[in-house]
Amino acid sequence: MPFPSIPTQIRCPQCSTAFTVDVRTIIDVGQEPELKQQLLRGELNHAQCPQCGAGGTLATWLVYHDPAKALLISYVPSEMGLSADEQERVVGRLLNTVMNETPAEDRKAYFLQPKSVLTYDGLIESVLEAEGITKDVLERHRGLIELIDSLLDAMNNDEDFDRLADENSGRMDYEFYLLLAQLIEAQGDQAEGNAPLLSELRERLLTRAQPTAASPEPTSVDQLIDELLENVGSPEWEDTVSDYLPALDYAFFQALTARIEAAESGDGKADAASLGALREALLDYMDRRSRELREAEDEASLLIMELLESDDLEQTVRERLDDLDDVFFMVLARLRQTAASRGNEARASRLSALLDTARDVREEALPPEIRLVSRLLRADYPGGSGQLLEQNRGLVNTALLNTYDRYIAQIGEGITQEARERLDSIRGQIAAKIEVARL
Repeated sequence: MPFPSIPTQIRCPQCSTAFTVDVRTIIDVGQEPELKQQLLRGELNHAQCPQCGAGGTLATWLVYHDPAKALLISYVPSEMGLSADEQERVVGRLLNTVMNETPAEDRKAYFLQPKSVLTYDGLIESVLEAEGITKDVLERHRGLIELIDSLLDAMNNDEDFDRLADENSGRMDYEFYLLLAQLIEAQGDQAEGNAPLLSELRERLLTRAQPTAASPEPTSVDQLIDELLENVGSPEWEDTVSDYLPALDYAFFQALTARIEAAESGDGKADAASLGALREALLDYMDRRSRELREAEDEASLLIMELLESDDLEQTVRERLDDLDDVFFMVLARLRQTAASRGNEARASRLSALLDTARDVREEALPPEIRLVSRLLRADYPGGSGQLLEQNRGLVNTALLNTYDRYIAQIGEGITQEARERLDSIRGQIAAKIEVARL
């Protein structure tokens, strides 16, 4: 049975108001799965004074148990000033309580070697690592938090702010703005908190970024030819060609050939030579890209064959995680579609299992909200999407809706009307569940 919270009276250190907080000393996510996300969002054992609004996470001993991850962690805050013997007694009592409530057949070896952490951050890191979120990801998260703090400190000095923003423009990617949105959401509507400053920071960065958000697109084929001509042989050449690759179609090469012929028939021999060299450089680049893609597809096909022959699919996928790139998923999806269209149900089923396993393993390193959105995007509507939202009720909030909207915006208009309607319907499900939760 679930371990209940303990109503505890505390006194606000700022205004001395006494109030009651529900305190958890045992977090068993096997009994109550929603507690995991509440812990990671800082909602457990969080006290906020109803009088002055001051608040924070209470310093209390904890035991965290996740049977699915074979994880048993104890944490005693140093602020409590307990001796080693006192800590051992408290932790021992809590661990025994968890063990006594666990059926004998479910008591695994990890019960004999519970993990101990010295800090609250260490507890959070241990939980995240068990979820597959590596220390590298955590370090990047900390670095982005430090960047946000530095930007907040510089907001009163335009020169310092612009310099800091310019120096770190490469770090302000989608993950940065998602983290910023999550911090704003976590602050809620507290007028005394950082939410207004964080919102102001986001608006200032977005407004500042608008003029340089994207390079101006050529207004004509001739303008595109001129721009490419200026970049031939430069360090930016391949990046420039890559940016405009979708525009380098048959009509483009027709126009380029027409300019070459016009230059040759007149007095523009030098221009004709430069334009001819441009055409050769473009064709060489496209041929090289085509060869590289074919080689990557061949490597992906071999990897898929290796994975399909594995006795332990999930373990082998984990071992080859670094090789699961976009080409791998493209080839895998194409093979699955081919098998299905040819009526080879056994092969299609096996490829589907591989695709699902590969996606799940790669998504484990993503933040929970992004992982949920990724799964919603490929879920069946309404049953599959509804079940996902129900299983992740703790994540269904305004931040999730904002994340979903940004993903849909990235997809753009290049999808069918049917797919667009399905995505809009899933969005309606998310919005409806948020409204229900507010009632």
